[in-house]
Amino acid sequence: MSESGVADADAAARRVREMYARFPYPSQDTGEQRLTELANLLLLFSRETPYEFRGKRVLDVGTGTGHRLITAAQRFPETQFVAVDVCAPPLEIARATAHAAGVGNVEFRQYDLLDGATDLGRFDVVLCMGVLHHLADPALGLRQLARHLAPDGVLFLYLYGERGARERMRRKEILSLLLAGANGGDRFGAGIALAKALGFDALEFGWHRNADDVRSRDALIVDSYLNAQETLFDMNSILDFMRPSGPWEVMAYGLTCGSRGYLFDTALGPPLLTRTEPARHLPSAELTATYERLELRQKYRLIELWYEPNGYTLLAYKNGGTRWFSRDGRVRRNSLSV
Repeated sequence: MSESGVADADAAARRVREMYARFPYPSQDTGEQRLTELANLLLLFSRETPYEFRGKRVLDVGTGTGHRLITAAQRFPETQFVAVDVCAPPLEIARATAHAAGVGNVEFRQYDLLDGATDLGRFDVVLCMGVLHHLADPALGLRQLARHLAPDGVLFLYLYGERGARERMRRKEILSLLLAGANGGDRFGAGIALAKALGFDALEFGWHRNADDVRSRDALIVDSYLNAQETLFDMNSILDFMRPSGPWEVMAYGLTCGSRGYLFDTALGPPLLTRTEPARHLPSAELTATYERLELRQKYRLIELWYEPNGYTLLAYKNGGTRWFSRDGRVRRNSLSV
């Protein structure tokens, strides 16, 4: 990267830190209890696979105000969690939230993911939900995460999806253009006011859980529309950015799509729970047979085109992690090698 590129990346990183310091995400309310997505993800994973969380060490990178991880720690009291974030103000809220909830199996630490000099140790599970897409160099962030993963560890990531982000990007550009014509002042405050005036505060799935709380709603608007740095992905670009830190086995564990979420599956059988259903898009036996002949990456692409995800929950593991997954289970049959 050129010197000017490094300077631009540093400036973007500084703006992201300042944004989250001023608008802690996802909630400033120490009593907020609705942010259960991470707990639900780990619970599903422990039920779908032989994975046992008891006695394991879990690292959450980019925990923000910690609400999602604290709920997970309550569900798994015999698991030790370490939660880190680059910003101090969200961590202060996280510690107060954990104290109010009586949660003692989480350690909160301030930590910069791109600080190669700091080694947090090795963990059985590494979580990084919604962080890498805010880095100027997501691949570098992933290499840093890989340093902290045990040989048989599993990694969960959440990344923004390109196909499903078109409406949000349209609104984001509208706000950016209108803010460019504003008379200086507080860009975030003006952007929040504009978003509300234009009706852009009807937030997508993933941003809507606690949007009825005024302070949280402002932070959600900022995160959705005013972020200084974000990269959008599809599965091809996800595999490309993961390749330098591989080899990995990686699957789309789940998709968020507008107003709902799906577990990901390329299989044509009847879905269990709320899964992607390729069969419903294949109205004839001939098309079904054609789909069955496709390579796995081609099936992935079709599902992306059908469902247009605005986000991917990814599960990645290396050779040692294969032992957690049965050969005919959902994870192995949907895992891509990179």
